[in-house]
Amino acid sequence: MIPNKLFDQIIADCLKAASAGSHVLLAALNASNEALNITKKHDGSVVSNADYASEKIISEILKPLGIPIISEESEIPPFEARKKWKHYFLIDPLDGTESFVSQRTGFAINIALCDESGPIIGVVADPLANTIYIGALGKGVSSAQLDGSNLTSIQSKDIQRPYRLVTSWIEKADVEELLPPGITSSEIVVSPVSGALKFCKIALGDAEIHARTGPYMEWDCAAGDAILRSIGVDVLGLKTHKRLTYNSENLIVNGLYTSRV
Repeated sequence: MIPNKLFDQIIADCLKAASAGSHVLLAALNASNEALNITKKHDGSVVSNADYASEKIISEILKPLGIPIISEESEIPPFEARKKWKHYFLIDPLDGTESFVSQRTGFAINIALCDESGPIIGVVADPLANTIYIGALGKGVSSAQLDGSNLTSIQSKDIQRPYRLVTSWIEKADVEELLPPGITSSEIVVSPVSGALKFCKIALGDAEIHARTGPYMEWDCAAGDAILRSIGVDVLGLKTHKRLTYNSENLIVNGLYTSRV
């Protein structure tokens, strides 16, 4: 178990890193696509100079903690080495790259600290809204401005009906495939939300359900998962109905859902 003083220091450093990464992304908003040097990775996903710049400053802030880092834009350590880790960071320095490069909207930064049970600290930054969401085991959820000011505890709003289901903009499944057990399509309204901000909507009480049939990478959902775990809401496998596990060999999550109903 991480000592309380170090745990608080990690939270503070994650907040600092998310803030620094956010300022990097905001500074890149007015850059041309040519200047962003947009390319495709081996898996077909888009990456830009903004991703790399955000990853660089986030890693520089977190590396002095001495905790291993798994980041989308860095070489992934071999499974044989990382499967022995007791703690590690999962980082997406630009969650929503395609939206960022095409529209300059709908993006976030995700930082999660995980132990062998999964994510225990989660930070999701929404740069355009000047907001960072922070969730930590035993500490609940808070929000702050990008400069760290106005740190405020979040109390989820009451559940509303019809239930609000937030999905990915690219979700192709029928609504029935996205429903948690016991919920019918007549009980919900659906709206798309970008990236990890879907999890923040659940924590705020601005939605009741999130589901995704397509694959996520672990760095896409770990920070949001930590935020929800901090208020007692689990993120479950879409087919297993069991709490997500992390640091798998391929780092892929094949469908998930979460519900506060």
